[in-house]
Parts: sequence; structure tokens; C-alpha cells
Amino acid sequence: MTNETDTANPIAFPKLDAHDLTILKTLSEPVSFSDGQFIFHAGDVDIDLFVVETGGIKIINPSDENRHIVTHGPGQFSGDIDLLTHRPIIVSGIACGQTQLLRIPTTRLHEVLTKVPNLAEKLLIAIQERRRLLLATGVVGVKIVGPGTCRETMLVREFLFKNFVPFSWYDSTSDEGKKLLKGWGSPKKLPVIESSDGRLLINPELRELAQTLGVWRHCPTAKTDLAIVGAGPSGMTTAVYAASEGLSTVVIDRIGPGGQAAGSSKIENFIGFPSGLSGTELATRSVLQMLKFGARMVAPVTVERIEPATTPDGFHALHLDCGNILLARTVLIAAGVRWRKLEAPDAERFESAGIYYACTSVEAILYDKQDVAVVGAGNSAGQAAMFLAESCHDRKVHLFVRKNLGPGMSEYLVGRIRDARNIVLHEGVEIASVQGEKRLESVTLRAFNPNNTESQGKEISEKIPVSAIFVFIGADPGCSWLPETLARDSLGYIMTGIDALQSGLWPLKDREPCALETTIPGILAAGDIRRGSTKRVGFAVGDGSLAVTCVHKLVAIKS
Repeated sequence: MTNETDTANPIAFPKLDAHDLTILKTLSEPVSFSDGQFIFHAGDVDIDLFVVETGGIKIINPSDENRHIVTHGPGQFSGDIDLLTHRPIIVSGIACGQTQLLRIPTTRLHEVLTKVPNLAEKLLIAIQERRRLLLATGVVGVKIVGPGTCRETMLVREFLFKNFVPFSWYDSTSDEGKKLLKGWGSPKKLPVIESSDGRLLINPELRELAQTLGVWRHCPTAKTDLAIVGAGPSGMTTAVYAASEGLSTVVIDRIGPGGQAAGSSKIENFIGFPSGLSGTELATRSVLQMLKFGARMVAPVTVERIEPATTPDGFHALHLDCGNILLARTVLIAAGVRWRKLEAPDAERFESAGIYYACTSVEAILYDKQDVAVVGAGNSAGQAAMFLAESCHDRKVHLFVRKNLGPGMSEYLVGRIRDARNIVLHEGVEIASVQGEKRLESVTLRAFNPNNTESQGKEISEKIPVSAIFVFIGADPGCSWLPETLARDSLGYIMTGIDALQSGLWPLKDREPCALETTIPGILAAGDIRRGSTKRVGFAVGDGSLAVTCVHKLVAIKS
């Protein structure tokens, strides 16, 4: 990006008008910097918002030899999405000439966003576009070196990707990867991560990685109106509505925001986005919206068990793997489901090293110009097949379907798949075996036997060479940590509302459960894990908004 191009981009670098500046002056303090003085450094956390009155702020990228990115002039402001996430920033800012700024403390940013909607809109749109432009440079944030087909490397990349931590990944077999490893003393274990302050992490646990990079700051302990377990579309929707209506809200997730939807390369049937949006875009926008209204997001953290409230006005106790106990008036279980694993000999050996249960740019970039396969007949499988086919026309995408393509997939996707020149459709088959030495090399198919008898379908002798398999064959509910008094159906899905009442386990005589309330008063369930839900993003969002109605009613009862 050149300075001239950047400053000419009115979306990423808008100029505030006199009205905006007048309002900001009442919420800020004036500060001055001399020419060449650092205003902020890469790695700083809880960065304030700076608005230029005179002079300028020169932005440089320390990850790219301090390359000049842009200079903010009078009427412009600094910062990207880290203003809201409170993560360590990835660029440095230097005063350009004698510089006078308006400084809005991070503690007052929420006030700015809620009280000045016109300014909030400019800010939120700009910070997203700036992050997009910065990522497009290809050299940004922390450095990761590790094999592309390595389970640990993939987990690190997925975690950083989901938590909006910019990174540059280098395959350990590439020239740049070898050069970096040599400069770091040739560590024996991989992956190796270099933080923005130069610290090295060698094959770290996620919690250690999160703490070092500033993603993990604290484990929640304060009492809250609403604790949401799971940061998928239903959980995030609930957080946005609840926080915007004044309820203290905490969202916790074992990896980061997005849920199952984050694995979707493109969602085209979600209302309001006629050209579609990726799961990552949906997660990013949801988090920023949630943070704008004051909700808190904590990851990675896992709930080990829930101790239900013992009195009508009591708090539910969530025992977390960080050792703390989170007390909540109400709890929403929005933990989604677990993808079913590919049942083929040796499949587990290639998990995250050739076999994947998500399809985003993180996974797809590993297999440019290489033939791959997708397994499944639902929308997730169809979206993955189209994404892989369109993002690289030089590869062949094999789509394996047990029965016929169509009944479980949206018609628009079926038509596109049948018309795609580089998608090869295999109907009535399943994977019999996978082959490969250090990496996945091929699959062998067999005719699908719907009766699932010992006499399986005949194996098709021809091996199909593929470098990766993306699996979307349905999912099952999880959450083994839920109390036994919380009723589930025969498949393990949580019973709510009328189902909870008819289960015989609803304990109260003075009222019926809310629409999303489980058999434990004050604990709700929404999204894919709830019995009777439709596995679509739009349905999950609807569940999330309905959950807030229930929460308001329950909080009123407990107050």
C-alpha cells in the first residue's frame, strides 16, 4: 500500500467533519508530540483513540522492516479493530512534525460509540477496512514457522485466525522458513512463534500462546447478568442484543468467536447480504458489534461443570478450566455441535494434516494447485466445494456424496456445483480408505451401503489422488459437562420450552419455562445444540434474539 493510495481511500481513512470534532473535544483531552516522537508502539495494549488536529501520525509496520503504511493528517484518526478488542496493536505511530492530538481514553470509547452514532459508524467501518488492507500486505503481526501439514501448526493458525490476531505463516521447508528457524537457533520442536516483542514460543499450549500475545488477559470472576457458553451465531447475537439493552454479558469459548459458521467459506442465504459473506466476516462484525455495546469476550476457556443456583434469586456457578468460578444470573448454552469424524482406516492420523473439518483460507491456502476432495451433501459441503473450485481454477475438486446431490443442499448450490468445470461429482459412494506416507496422497472409494450391514459396498479399485479432504458429514451435540438434571432427547440435543415442560423434569409449579429455557430454571439453550433447531445461520440468529427476551424475563424474576 502506498501513502497516496491509502489516504485517498475514504472508507479506511475518512476525515471527520467540524461537527464530529466538536463532539470529540468534550470527550477527549488535548496532547502534544514533537516531530519523530513515538505516540504508540506495536505491542501496546488498551490503546487510546487519537484524532489529529495539527501535524500528523506516521504509521509504520515493525513486522515489515518499519515500512511506512500511511500518515493520518488533520481530521483523521488512528487505530484498527484492536481499539475494541483491546489486543496488542500491530503497528507503531510516530508524530509527523509538531503534532496536536485529541486523545480519547479507551475507557471512554464505549461512550463515544453509543452516544455519537454518526461517528461510531465511520469508526467501525474504517477499522475493519484498515485491518483488511493491512492483512493484504502479507507481512504483518506475529511470525509462525511450522509444517503446513502439521496438527499443532494448524491449531495455532486456527486460534490466531479466529481471534483476529494478524500473523504471517512460513512453511518450515521454505527458504524464508529455514532462514527464520536458523536465526532462532534451529529449535527442535515446531511450530515456533515470534511475538511482536521478539519473544519466542516453541510448540506452545493455546493458553500460553494467548497470554503471551495478549489475547488472554484475565479469567472472569465478577457476577454477571448473562454468561454465554459458545461464540457462534446464536451466542454472539444474544450478546449483541443483551449488551445493547444494558445487561452485563460475558461470552466464553474454547477457541474463539465464529463457531461452526466460521468454517464456512461463504454464506449466501443469510438475509441482508445478497452477495454473501464468509463465516470469518460474520464473526468479525459480530464481535465488534458486541464489544461496541460493552459485552466481554474471553477465549480460550472451557467450562468444566455448572453448579445450578439453589434458590430462585441465586446465581449459577460456572467452573472454568482457568480455575475461576463465574457467577451468572442466567446462562445460555450455545456451544453448537461437533463435526462427525471421517470413519476410514488411518483417517485420524491425517487430521489437521490433510483431513479437515472446516474450509477457510487458513486451510485452503495450503493446497493451491493441488487436487482436493470434499465429503458431504449439505450446504457446508457445497459452500466448501465452490470455494475451493473458485479460489484455484488449476485444481480439481472431488465431491463425494453417499446418496444423491440435492435433498439436503440449497438449490442454488446444487446448480453451481453441477456447472463448475473443475468439480467432479461422485454420487452413491463413500471413502473406504485413505493413503499416504508423511502426508495424505489418495483415497479409495466404495459404493455406499445404506443398510450399514457387515457386507459393505464393493470397493472401487481406482485410487483418486488428492492432497486434502474437507469433511462435512453432519454433527452431534457435545457438552458432557452439563448437569444430569438438564434433559436431552435420545440424540443428545437439549430440550427447551414445551419439550422441557413435557419431559417431566421441569421442577417449578408456579411458572412454565421460557421458550428456550431448559429443565434447569435460568439456564437456556440456543442454536444447533437445541432440540428442534434448523442447522442454518439465520435460525441460530433468530434463536439468539429470542434468548434475550427470555433473559430479560428471568432477570426480572430474580431481581
